Amino acid sequence: MKYLKRFNEDIKIPIISQDVKKLFPKKLSISTSNGEFELVISDYVINLPKIYTAYHHFTPEKTGDALSDGEPDYLCIDLNFMKVDKSFEINVEITYGDAMMFEFKVSNGKVDVFHYNGYGSKFDPGYEFSFYEESIQDLLRLFNRFGFGLSRDNFNFLDSDKSSYDTRKNGGQ
Repeated sequence: MKYLKRFNEDIKIPIISQDVKKLFPKKLSISTSNGEFELVISDYVINLPKIYTAYHHFTPEKTGDALSDGEPDYLCIDLNFMKVDKSFEINVEITYGDAMMFEFKVSNGKVDVFHYNGYGSKFDPGYEFSFYEESIQDLLRLFNRFGFGLSRDNFNFLDSDKSSYDTRKNGGQ
């Protein structure tokens, strides 16, 4: 956990370095019941064992009314590192505005979803929230830089395909 690999190179960056911010996606694209939005990384704080990131967008420029589209202006991804034996895991929280969208644990080769608030969730089954494929791939690359060896299938719960993640099979989140 002491170092992260930069992209596919063997350059190692200390996890406490501000250079780690460069490994996070510069933008994230999401789709909600209210439309499609692109958010840009704006805040980044290392306070180990946590890394806090925030992505912002400003949608009222079209109407001049901050509440007209019903969308929050920010999405946060918080990584909480936990040492487990000689390895580590990351608890990940993704919030959109004040709403917890996803909470999951990333460990060696697997992702365990604890909280799911996408299509068909028990919290708001009609609301749609998902990441675009490019953003899912960017998040996958980020987590694999920690050495987890994850595949795209581990992140089906983040996509827009209504049949790729069955909440009944995955704890009914």
